[in-house]
Amino acid sequence: MGTPSMPAAVEPSAGSAPTGTEPGILHPTVAHQRFDYRRHRPNTRLAPFVENFWTITWDLRGQDPYTALVLPYPSVNLSVTNTEADVTGLTRTRYQRFLAGQGYVVGARFRPGCFRPFMRGPVSSLTDTHRPISEVLGRDTAALEQTVAATSDRDVWVAELSDFLLVDPPEPDPLAGELAELVERIAARPDIIRVAQLATLTGLSERRLQRLFVEYVGAGPKWVIVRCRLQDAAARAAADSHVDWAALADELGFSDQAHLTRAFSRTIGTPPAAYAAVLRSGR
Repeated sequence: MGTPSMPAAVEPSAGSAPTGTEPGILHPTVAHQRFDYRRHRPNTRLAPFVENFWTITWDLRGQDPYTALVLPYPSVNLSVTNTEADVTGLTRTRYQRFLAGQGYVVGARFRPGCFRPFMRGPVSSLTDTHRPISEVLGRDTAALEQTVAATSDRDVWVAELSDFLLVDPPEPDPLAGELAELVERIAARPDIIRVAQLATLTGLSERRLQRLFVEYVGAGPKWVIVRCRLQDAAARAAADSHVDWAALADELGFSDQAHLTRAFSRTIGTPPAAYAAVLRSGR
């Protein structure tokens, strides 16, 4: 895949991180009334591996519980909450998180493919699973969980999780970095709709790409392309009140509107037009 091009170093202080909106959050207007989500930049040593840290807090005491729905980016997340400390592999359907009472999460979203250096086996072994951090990394998390629970300072949460990951960091894997950049390119370019395009971009066979994606990312390149295009469709629904779904299906590489509708419904749980209608209603 050519000479690896690792990401440039970013700010050394995770505490200088900005807040932001996660594009994968479904029903974003209602969701942001129920919880406070923020992104945080990784420090320079973790930047080759971690896309961003993220924190969530909610206080629904006296209110109905809320189920947060997310269409996740194709990556691994490692998180500590008020109830658990887990690694969540690539999730092939929408991700659901039941929120009740008061709570918090601090997590690290790894660059696609870049959790592989932390593991002794393929990332596909984590796909569609939640496993304790202690089981995946072989390190106890009790002290980390206690420290996070002892404060409400998000910067401290991120710093503690960063320190935990840096106790025994792996060497950057050039191949992981290249695959991360390839997935980032897929996400940024809606015109990438076929695995054959990736083969042309990389000079690798489709079969080789399949093996690498399964080992490093957790699913094949075709699945990654479709996931990114579904995220594009969900984002278009949120931004445009009059979407031409047939034209969008053609733009995103689906054979027709029915194909987009089936894929969207299967993954997100509702047809795209119905999802857009709910967004416009504010429910």
